[in-house]
Amino acid sequence: MDSSMLTPGNASAGFPGVVSATGPLSGTGSVSADAHSKLDKLADPAHETVERLSSAAHHTVDKLAGGAAQMAHRFSGQARWMSETPPRLLASSKSWVQEKPLEAVGIALALGYFMGRMRL
Repeated sequence: MDSSMLTPGNASAGFPGVVSATGPLSGTGSVSADAHSKLDKLADPAHETVERLSSAAHHTVDKLAGGAAQMAHRFSGQARWMSETPPRLLASSKSWVQEKPLEAVGIALALGYFMGRMRL
């Protein structure tokens, strides 16, 4: 085969199955570009929808996280108050019994009597 047969316009000469640039499939580049263009036009609204849904999901998660943090803070305060209540009540009761011992004994006897009558 001589080199004159391999000119750019005759790239497939002598090679079966190879199509030259001027052969029947020379327009495939424009068909491919058109197909890509059409796919891009179809994909753009889908990308926008995904972005909008993603943004809405992030906003919802942030809102839920903020609410959860607020509830955790509130429950933390209530738990602290509940843990501090028994020692305060005990201190208050001790001081009341020390200030009024006869009343404390009378109340204890009355409670014991009523509880005995109710058989608790």
